[in-house]
Amino acid sequence: MSKYRSVFFGYRIYRIKFIKIVCFVFLISAIVFSGVLVFLMNTWMSDLRQQSQDVFAERERRLDNIRLRAFDYTNGMYEDAKLIEDTAALFDARSEEEYTELRRVNSLKSNTQIGYLPANIMKKLLDRQNQITGVTLDSDSGTKALWWEYGNIRLKYELEEPEAFLAKYGYGDIMVAACPIRNPEHMEQTLGRLNFWVNSQDIYGEKTVPAQWAITNKEGTVLLDKGMTGTYAQWLHKLRQEERQSGWLFAKSGMPVFFVKQISEENGYCFFVMKDIGSTLYDNRYTVSVMVAAFVLVALGVLACYYAGIQSDAAFMALIMDMLSSMEHGDFNRMQELTLPVRHRQNEYLIIAETLKDVGMKLKGYIETEYILKLKEQESQMRALQHQINPHFLYNSLEMLQSKALINGDREMADAIFMLGSLYRGRVRKADSITLKEEFASLEMYLKIMLLRFGDSFVYQMELEDEIGEIPTVNFWMQPLAENFFAHGFHQESDYNLLIVSGCAKENGAEILISDNGSGAEPSRLKDIRRNMMEGNDEAEGDIGLRNVYMRLNYFYGSRFRMDVDNNAEGGFRISIFLPEGDGASAPERMRDVHTDDSG
Repeated sequence: MSKYRSVFFGYRIYRIKFIKIVCFVFLISAIVFSGVLVFLMNTWMSDLRQQSQDVFAERERRLDNIRLRAFDYTNGMYEDAKLIEDTAALFDARSEEEYTELRRVNSLKSNTQIGYLPANIMKKLLDRQNQITGVTLDSDSGTKALWWEYGNIRLKYELEEPEAFLAKYGYGDIMVAACPIRNPEHMEQTLGRLNFWVNSQDIYGEKTVPAQWAITNKEGTVLLDKGMTGTYAQWLHKLRQEERQSGWLFAKSGMPVFFVKQISEENGYCFFVMKDIGSTLYDNRYTVSVMVAAFVLVALGVLACYYAGIQSDAAFMALIMDMLSSMEHGDFNRMQELTLPVRHRQNEYLIIAETLKDVGMKLKGYIETEYILKLKEQESQMRALQHQINPHFLYNSLEMLQSKALINGDREMADAIFMLGSLYRGRVRKADSITLKEEFASLEMYLKIMLLRFGDSFVYQMELEDEIGEIPTVNFWMQPLAENFFAHGFHQESDYNLLIVSGCAKENGAEILISDNGSGAEPSRLKDIRRNMMEGNDEAEGDIGLRNVYMRLNYFYGSRFRMDVDNNAEGGFRISIFLPEGDGASAPERMRDVHTDDSG
């Protein structure tokens, strides 16, 4: 739409505005997303807490059932006097030999078969159904361990650390019940205590919770764990001392970790559950993915709507910029031809566009009434000067002088008169737009006349590339520049005054160089020459010289035309002119618009 920009990214005001709204939308989306994620995270962790509590409660019920079976067994022992008698013997024995001796003594006291506690325990308790893996017997004579191994009863005396022994062999690490055994004849007398043990693997080894977890005894020793390593393991002892049952843990490095702690009041063990944010997000990755996609789509939808609106405004701005460009180049007709899309009507941009059109029309009228009329006036003044001499009288006189010179045998004079007449005819009769080749030819005719005038003290060189010879240009602009050389750069006392005129093709145009070997201009004077050339007054008396040439060429070629003056590095004065190709295509029409008719 606009030759400058077709999308709003080309306009800084819209680009910055769009970048700000993108940042704002994604910031709001990030804040809302974070809030929703925090809510979901709390929900997920609340679910984890509930799952942990449910698992712990279920395992506690299972241990309670085992504990009840252990109590039922010990209470049932009192119904068998022989079994109590053997239990007392086992409590008192410090070795297998002592236990054997006490059983022998008991057998002598009875005519019936005596009881055997290890076999009875193995038969009624030590099985997969009851999940009791070991029994310890505590008495004044020490601690003994009883278990079943490879189909045989195992009994070990004088244990120093029964918990460590049982855990080592996998026969129990959680004491599920501690049952004192009393003397039936003297109930106030305690024979010893039976401790029933279960294996934490049997209780918590099956599927528990989707997180890292661990079982510790009341001393803090880890009995069983799943993925509880590194920092997690270091936190266990600390967490057992805390009063919090759940909450967040923060390490110096790594993600925050949520924990749940459950302590068994009956057995003293502790059930820990831990899960970090990363694992939680991965477990709920589908939910998170859907939520991210939803937020991205919403954000993109908002940006798309805003993009459509800002693109619409930018399109209108492109039209306005196109109007300003047309106004800048004086193309007011094209500016008036531009129409606004229907969708843009009835808004502030419409007011701006209509105002610009109105300003353009007024400015066009002003230029036509002021600038062009002034050019016509100046052109008329120059034409008046040209016509002060009757052309026909001058032509006839020059032809008479030429004939007389030929009769007298003065061929040089005859040629000079011929060239002068031809030069004058070209200036008076030719159109205002000619080719560069024609303008160069007219200049060379003038220089030949000056060569006759100054003789050997003046030398000129001219060179024009053929490919630029047909470029249209203004009539009579090179001679005033050459006259400037004879006025300021030519020294009659010098034996060698050189003027070089060249024209060569450049990208998108042609470059004309006019240089001499004179003394050049002082830097301060050079600055004044440039200023007067580009900004001097436009009165009739100021038209002759560099200012006049600059104005005519600038109007003919447009904004890409360049003209500069400078000193040659090797000495002398130089005028460089760039004539853009194409910009002057419609210039002849413009020139005809401002030129009066000359039939003279």
